[in-house]
Amino acid sequence: MNAADFTSMRGTSFLYSLWITGMTLVFLVQPSKIDAEPYIAGFAGYGLSAELSDVTSMGDIKGSDLGLQNSPIYGVKVGYFLDNLKYFGWEAEVYSATPFLKQQHFTFDNPPGSQSSIVAGGHLRVTTAAFNVVYRYPGELVQPYAGVGGGLFWFTNPSSTAGSALRPGINVLAGTRLFVTRQIALFGEYKYNHSSFPSSAGGLLKADYNAHFVVFGVGFHF
Repeated sequence: MNAADFTSMRGTSFLYSLWITGMTLVFLVQPSKIDAEPYIAGFAGYGLSAELSDVTSMGDIKGSDLGLQNSPIYGVKVGYFLDNLKYFGWEAEVYSATPFLKQQHFTFDNPPGSQSSIVAGGHLRVTTAAFNVVYRYPGELVQPYAGVGGGLFWFTNPSSTAGSALRPGINVLAGTRLFVTRQIALFGEYKYNHSSFPSSAGGLLKADYNAHFVVFGVGFHF
């Protein structure tokens, strides 16, 4: 079994293009007379842990969890807080990670016994486009915040054209901003992703995708 049967980067480019177009339209239609706080930010970081859990193979046979390698992550985000609703706002972001599938032992729970095999490692890229509702403490110097939202997760293999899949999922975040000027803020953030690993990707298994990341970045507030 090889989870490297994913597809090229065309899907990733599509998500980035769709996100940029949508965010441009959102900013264009914002009422100009309302005192608001839009911002844009870039970030990068590293994975804390990632795995495929609740693994089910063809024939609905349950299997052991599969570990994924921790990977770098990078992305961009835009956000918007209205002055009359300063504790709440929205945030949209796009980011990419490469949690490669490790070569490892895999056990099927196949009554009356179990069977074990070796899973070959495989390249995997996950690109996420998420829209979050964010709550913050609107301090002038330090701003803790937390958010939750939905996203689209694009599973691909950069070196393969065998298949790809786009799946919905959950994006959770929490962090703190530190303003170094009135317009520039540094931030650190924890992210949690949950989605469904597609059975169509290789046709060999389906599972839950879970990943934890920590990122650091800089934002520009207008």
